[in-house]
Amino acid sequence: MANARTRYDTICEYLVRTHETTLGQLFGKPCAMIKGHAFMVFCFDGMAFRLKGRVRLQASALQGARYWDPLGRDVPSMDWIYVPEAHFLRWDRFGLDAARFCKEGFSVRDLPKGSLPTAPPAADDPSQRSVRRLVPSFSLSKLWSLVPMLGRGDR
Repeated sequence: MANARTRYDTICEYLVRTHETTLGQLFGKPCAMIKGHAFMVFCFDGMAFRLKGRVRLQASALQGARYWDPLGRDVPSMDWIYVPEAHFLRWDRFGLDAARFCKEGFSVRDLPKGSLPTAPPAADDPSQRSVRRLVPSFSLSKLWSLVPMLGRGDR
């Protein structure tokens, strides 16, 4: 539909001007990328966004929205949400959120196996060290492992 494509082009023009976005192709479909990572893909009958957290849940709650796989496999990716053109007025917000998540980078969980990011060398001066690097990373799986399993023969 012409209105949906016009909306996509308008969002892309804004992201190119303000968020260091480049335009390209992802498996033959027009997409928007930051640092070589696609975060928004235009399909003929809708648009797919790579979202996280609460925004992903809000997008998946829309009527007709579904999880989407860029490769077209039967198993959809949980990061990508397809939003049909019936909700094209919400695409700008989802596009901005997807760009923000892409700019923030990917967590260790999202990186390919065997390619952990390297931390910069710590400064010799203790006042120059960051407290964040000294505190171990928080993980919900570690927290969940501390919860006792109820109903396993405790009766």
